[in-house]
Order: sequence, then C-alpha cells, then structure tokens
Amino acid sequence: MTDLFAVNTKVQSALEKLFHQHRLVFWYDDKAEMTGLFESLMIPEVQKLVIENNEFGLKYRILIEQPTQKFLLYQPKEKPADERENWLLDLLLSNYEFHTEASSLYLQDLELPQEFKPLVQEHEEFFKVEKRINELKVLLEPDDRESKIRLKMLAVICGSVPEWEKVLYVLFSEQLKNVQDKYKAIEKFNLWSYLWTEVETKYGYKSPSRTIKDFLLQLIQDNFERSITGGKSTLNKNAYLFVNRWKENIKASRVFYDWSLQLEQDLSIEDSIRPLVAENLLGADTYSVIDKKIILAAREHITHNTLPNYILQEWIEKRKVKFFYTDYQQVYQALSHASTLLDEIRKMDLSIDNPKDGFEKYGKQWYRIDRLYRNYILCSEQAEHQSVLKDLTSQVEKAYGNSFLVTLGDNWQKVIDGMKEWSIEKTIQQKDFYQKWITPYHGRDKRVFVIISDALRYESAAEFREILLKQDRYTATLNAILGSLPSYTQLGMASLLPHKSLTYNEPSEIVYADGISTQGLANRIKILQKNHEGTIAISAEDLLKMKNTDGREFIKPYNVVYIYSNHIDKIGDDKTSESKVFEATATEFDYLFKIIKHINNMNGYNMILTADHGYLYQHNRLDETDFTSFIPAGNVYKSSRRFVIGKDLVEHPSVQKWKGSQIGLADDTEVLIPKSINRIRIQGAGSRFVHGGSSLQEIVIPVLEINKARKSDIEQVEVDIISGSSNITSNNFAVNFYQKQPVADKVQSRQIRAGFYSKSDKLLSTIVTLLFNSTDNDTIAREKRQGFLFTPEASKHNGEDVSLKLEEQIEGTNQFKTYRNFPYRMLIAFSSEFDEF
Repeated sequence: MTDLFAVNTKVQSALEKLFHQHRLVFWYDDKAEMTGLFESLMIPEVQKLVIENNEFGLKYRILIEQPTQKFLLYQPKEKPADERENWLLDLLLSNYEFHTEASSLYLQDLELPQEFKPLVQEHEEFFKVEKRINELKVLLEPDDRESKIRLKMLAVICGSVPEWEKVLYVLFSEQLKNVQDKYKAIEKFNLWSYLWTEVETKYGYKSPSRTIKDFLLQLIQDNFERSITGGKSTLNKNAYLFVNRWKENIKASRVFYDWSLQLEQDLSIEDSIRPLVAENLLGADTYSVIDKKIILAAREHITHNTLPNYILQEWIEKRKVKFFYTDYQQVYQALSHASTLLDEIRKMDLSIDNPKDGFEKYGKQWYRIDRLYRNYILCSEQAEHQSVLKDLTSQVEKAYGNSFLVTLGDNWQKVIDGMKEWSIEKTIQQKDFYQKWITPYHGRDKRVFVIISDALRYESAAEFREILLKQDRYTATLNAILGSLPSYTQLGMASLLPHKSLTYNEPSEIVYADGISTQGLANRIKILQKNHEGTIAISAEDLLKMKNTDGREFIKPYNVVYIYSNHIDKIGDDKTSESKVFEATATEFDYLFKIIKHINNMNGYNMILTADHGYLYQHNRLDETDFTSFIPAGNVYKSSRRFVIGKDLVEHPSVQKWKGSQIGLADDTEVLIPKSINRIRIQGAGSRFVHGGSSLQEIVIPVLEINKARKSDIEQVEVDIISGSSNITSNNFAVNFYQKQPVADKVQSRQIRAGFYSKSDKLLSTIVTLLFNSTDNDTIAREKRQGFLFTPEASKHNGEDVSLKLEEQIEGTNQFKTYRNFPYRMLIAFSSEFDEF
C-alpha cells in the first residue's frame, strides 16, 4: 500500500510540473496497468481524456472547441507505430509524452529528455533518493551530455562542485581517513567504470588494481619525478599539472600535505634522493624531505665556504615559494643570516683610524653584523629543527665573538685610549639630545612624542626603521649619537632630560639633573616641567591603557610627551632570562608599533624614538678570557660587569679610568670601564647581556625621527614581461619576467600567481607562484625566467588568443585579484606532442 501511494504521489507531482510547461500531455500505457491510477488523478485546471478510436473527435475538441484548455490524454495500450496509425502524432510531437516507468519518472523530475533513459537505467540506484535528484537537478545545464551528467552525479555523491579535480580532492581526503563511504557509493551506483575510464583518459593512469591510494601514489610520485633533473614519469603531463594546482588550492592543499608526508614514508623517498645533488632539487617540492636535503646541503656549503653567499641566497629565495617552506621557514632564515654574516665578517675591514672613523663606520656598516647575529640567534632558537643548526651555530658564535666582537672591540679601544674627554668631533652627544631635538618644539603649536626604549640598540633601531617604512605614510630618519659613559640606565635616562649639569650627589648609582634626582617617573616629570611646563611623561603601559578619546584629553595641555618602554633591558638584566633578550627585541618591535599607532589615533604625527644605552650580548657561554682579573677597589658607588662608579678608584691595566669632567659630569665622580669587550667578575650577575661600557654596541645610540604623512606613500614593485615572441609554439613555453624597480624603503615586494588562460577563463597551463623582491639596482639581476607547461586541453585552443594572467592574493583572504594580463596566441598542434605522454 505504501509503495502504491508513493507511485500515485510521484505521478501526480510529475504531471503537475509538466502542465506548468505544456498544454497537452500524452500517456501511453502499454499493458493498461495504470487505468485505475489515471482515473483517480485530479489535476487542477486539467481535463482527462481517453484515446479509444476517437482521435478525430479529440482533435476537433482540443484544437477547435477548447483551444486553451489543458488535457491529459491517456491510451491504455501501446503508442501507435507511425504517422499512418497515429492520427494525433502532430499534437504529440508539439507537446509532451509522459512515461511512468521509474527511469522515465526520474528523467521527468530532472527535466531531461528520454534519450538519457539508458544512462538513468544504468545508474538507477542513484536516483532512488529524491535528495540526490534535487541536488543533481540544480547542477544540470541544457547542453549537458552523458559524460557531464555522470561527472555531476559524482559531484553530488562527493558533495563537491562538478569539477574533476574537486571530486578527486574529496576522494583523496576520504581515503586519508581510511574511510571509503563515497567511493563505495560510486561503486554502488555503477559509476566506478566511468570514474576510472576518465582518470585513465585525463591522467594516463593504468593499473590492474585501480584504487584511490594506488592512483594517489602514482600521481604524487610522478609529480616528483617530473620536477627533478633526470626524473622518469609514469603518467601524462596533465597529471603533473593537476598536482601543481592541487598544491596551490588553499582549501585542498592540506590533504596534499598529509598524503605527501605519508607517502614519503611509504616510498622511502629519503633513501631515493640521497644520491641526488641538492641543486637538482631546487625546483621540486613534492615531499618535505626535499627541503631537508637542501637545508643540509646549504648548511655544509656555508660551513665550508664552498658556495658564494649570493648563490646560497638564491637557493633560499627559490624555496620561499615552495610548498613546504613554512615548515622550515626559521631554518631557512637562519641559514640566510648565517651565510651573510660569515661572508661579511670574512670581507670586512675592521681597522679604525680615529674615534670619529670608528663611530661612523659602525653607524654605516658594522652594525649590520650585530643585527645579523641577533637575527640568526633568534631564528635558530625558534627553528623547527634546531639540531640541524648546532654545528653552524658554533661556527657563527666563534666568528662573531672572536673575528668580529673581539677584533672590533680591541681596535676601538686603541683609538679611545688616547681620548682626553668623551666626545667625538662633529658628533652629537646624548646629553645634548633635549637641546637638539626637543627644545625646538617649545612655544610651537606642534606636538612631539619622545619614545624611550630601554636598551634599544642602534642595529635594532635600524631594523625597526625598515619595518616602519614598509607601513603606509610613515617616514623615518635614523641618526647616531654618542651615548654617555658609563652606558647604563640611570645615566642614559638622565642624559635625555633637559639639564645644565649631571651629578652623583650621594654614593649611589642615582644621577641628579640640576640637583633633582632623575630616578622614577615623578622626578622626571618634575625635571621636564621645570624646563618646559608643557611637558608630561608616562609609561608605555599606562598610555596604551587609555582609549583614544581619553588619550587626546590627557595630552591636550602638553606639546612634549615622554613615553618610557622597557622590554629589552628588563629581560636582559635578569640572569634567568638574559638568553631571551633577542626575543624581547622582537616583542619590543611589536610594542613600539602599537605605541606609534596609538599616538596616531590621538592625532600625534611627530615622534622621536631613542634609547638610554645599547648592550653587548653573546648567546654562548663566555670563555675565561672574556673576563678581566680586575677587582674594583676604592670608594665604590656602583659596580657592574662593564663599569664601576665611585671616587678614589684604584686603577688597573685592564680598565680605562675616566674623571667626571672628562665624561660630562659636573662633579669629581670617577668611572672605570673594562677595555674592549671584557667583563668584570661579579657574583650572581648575568654575563652574556651587559652594558655600561664604551664598546660601539653600547654607546652608539639611535635617534629615530618618525613622522606620519597625510597621503599614502607606499607602492609595490611593478612586474612586466620582457618583450619576445607572443606566439606560443611549444607546450613547454618560457616567459621572461622583469621587476621594474628594486625593493626599497617605500617600494615593497610583490608576489604573484601566474598561468595561461583561455578566453573563457579556463586554465591551460601550470600555475606558478613568483616572488619579486630583488633589491638589486642591476636591471638584469631583477629578471626571472619561468617555464609553463600546457595541458592537453590547450590543444583545443590552437589558433586562438589566450592570456597570461598575473594574480595577487587579496590581503586577509584566500581570494585572488587580477594584477595584469598579457595577450598571446596559440600556434602549435598540441595533440601530436601530447600523444607521446
């Protein structure tokens, strides 16, 4: 009874839909099995007629008497053979014939013609669930043929869009989980043969077993073989292109990632690539182990200096756009920093003629070594595979410590040994900071924000400047000033305040400015407002707690605002955390940018970033030779690893003595500074992060003048192609790209995705990702040559115009927008070339 009711409902529903489109519907019941059903039907606005040798009368009624009435014409026998027997044939042909067998009902639901009945009958199980029929109907288009319909049936089963690659992504994902529900459904609905026939046709896959995993294995391995020099392929080029697109597909790439790692183990890929040369693998990214091999080879070249630095950098640049790069990003960056650092140390001349010569050379070039070292240590500490860098780290430490720090420290000490006072010709001193940069704002309607970052080294400020300039509308000018001696927090902070004299009024490390203690925020505000009442000071933490409106109200009475930030020195000065000082520097970069943004939101546009002092830092444990045998003696106010303050201090050959008047103090306090980069032994204090001495790293102080403009000033490099033939005459076609200008402060790199497309926007080639980030002024050095492989589908467009489309990702999304298009013309008979694959 239930089945009969279902049939009645199905027929009723199908007929109602048909009468929305047709006035006449013919129903031939070969065995007269549906008479009862016909008689029970009640279709609104439709009259039922039985054909029983009354054709002429029916025709007259339909055409003459009721020309607009809808009719259901039922004949309880088979349809007449031809026009000689079927007197209603003309009406039949111009209207619709209704069928009641299951396959016909399915076709009627799908609004497909009866010519597809064999297809429905072949896969009848698929159509027994109305949900699948409805989902398929949404996908169908008028010009769909059998192959396209079957593809859409697969899409319904897989819950994907009706594209071959998307269907396969779903099956690959299912197989990864050791589940085969969708694949079993394909078998159940008799689509198995169609699936594998199409896979063979499209990708050249032939195998007696024909399983998803076997196909996957061949697909991924074929991609690897084709991407290395001398590799042997088993599938066609379309398979290779498919995998490349799979890796580029943001949603499906994770499935590739997991399968690649699994097959890498199953196929023992590490063993198979062991005899291969790393240079031949630079273009390959099918397996993660490829990166491991390249990293090890790069490390060996760096360690033994067997490959020029620029070539090592090219290796790393090539890997940046490869699939597994993010898994090894910190390792690659560490290798890049190490290679450049060692190369520059080998080439660098650290000779110094006089204090001015040494100071200027550090500010222009030598600081880069400290920056490279900091970035190497930071990346190596955060590296995904730290053990790989262990020996290289030892080499970097030795080169940096012995060949750079000690040599530079000794050479610098030689020229400052002869200094009568702590000053350098035509060099601004830290104690003159306020007069030089802040006093000009007195009495003006402009406001200046002074950000003092405790222990922000000159090299770090130089990097922060580059970070800032990459942001829109910011300008930044870096100056180097001579820091006060000893280079520690109390004196450095005091030097940045307005004053006529600096003194030690008691036997302690506290510095007084014109008789007022400079210790603590309250005292500093007192000193600032004594000099200029329109001044205020605040900690960075308290400033950032303020909402924009509260901040505007807070600064309204003032045009000079001092802001104090302390991440670097706080971490470095603690023995238990000093090893994290470079990490703290990265944190401070983020923090400084937050401060600057917050200032902008309070309508502040003029900022000056500076520091109280720099520091020396070596990540490895120090040798005994790094410590002096000197023991402080006399009336000692304060002693540290790098300085002693007091009176009647006992001299020693390993330290340099300065009188207060020689270093800009207005009293008779004395200072002892260990020579070069040596440390004083002090119980319990940290020894790797130190400051207070006279090394260039400690006393070259940054003053970064920052302004935010009202107009945008950021641009990206433009990318063009070097004119050549616009005719594509080979299925392996190379294009020469050109980066028009070098990357600079306000000119940023550009990453694009490139591929050839038909007029209907169908992809015809490999998709490649290219990064244009060259800083080279040589135009030839900014060229890139890239090959594109065309799919067999491209042969259909021979003689047509196609385009090379360059796309870039929309920031914060997975979507791409078109950057540029270049026209080309297909002029090759592809079919003959693809026959061999």
